[in-house]
Amino acid sequence: MNCSGARENRNILTMRIFTSILNNGQNNKRGFSVLELLISVALLGLVMSLLYGAFFQISNSSLQVNATLETRQELRLLMKMVLDDLQSIKYLKHFADSSQSTIQQRETGLIAERKLGPENPDTGELEEVTSIYFHTVIKTRFYPDEKERDPELHEVGYSLEENQDTKTWEFVRREDFYLDGNIREGGKSYILSEAVTKFDLELLESETALAGGGFKEEWTTEWNSDEKNCIGTGEPFCLPRAIKLSMTLSGKDKQSVADSQVINLCVPPCNPEIFK
Repeated sequence: MNCSGARENRNILTMRIFTSILNNGQNNKRGFSVLELLISVALLGLVMSLLYGAFFQISNSSLQVNATLETRQELRLLMKMVLDDLQSIKYLKHFADSSQSTIQQRETGLIAERKLGPENPDTGELEEVTSIYFHTVIKTRFYPDEKERDPELHEVGYSLEENQDTKTWEFVRREDFYLDGNIREGGKSYILSEAVTKFDLELLESETALAGGGFKEEWTTEWNSDEKNCIGTGEPFCLPRAIKLSMTLSGKDKQSVADSQVINLCVPPCNPEIFK
């Protein structure tokens, strides 16, 4: 009797333990509450927004850097073309001397003039820019079909011109295959860029030796070789001793890129014969 009762008690205890385990397992398998789901979704959205914000910021920075690099590359190429042409500039003494009295005197050397150009975005006022016309000893750029009989001496001009239809400013290069009496007109003109907002030249007019060493420089923004009265005298020089070119471009991102370079046309003591 005692053995039978003890066995029944053990069975009852075992059933209670098994039932308790089942109940605990069922409680552990319950789903997430609505509040827990809302918190999880909110945290996930916050993390994703931070990731997307960082991605777009990096992407925009990369685009801005690429746009700036493209603008700098364009500026570098434009300045190289202008400086290459100016480095080979010539004053043609015999060309000017051969003009007849019945026609207007032939223009040669360099003519640099100032005129109103694009509006300054900071001040809202029109700024002055340079227009240049000169003879230069270079191979033709605009007449590829004439390479075999290229004299490698041409009229060249650079200027900023306003397009009246689009109200934009265009940086134009003009080249005349043959020389004539008017250095300002003729030949072919091509638009090199629509992003140039500044085109300035400064011209070294004279250098005075100082007692303590070095030179005192006098620069000007306008030049006309025909007005220098330099034929046969050598002084003042028909061409500037040096030229400083300053240009500014506005990129696609509306950021401006600027640069300045100086080239020497004559190192003292200058020999007037180089201008013949």
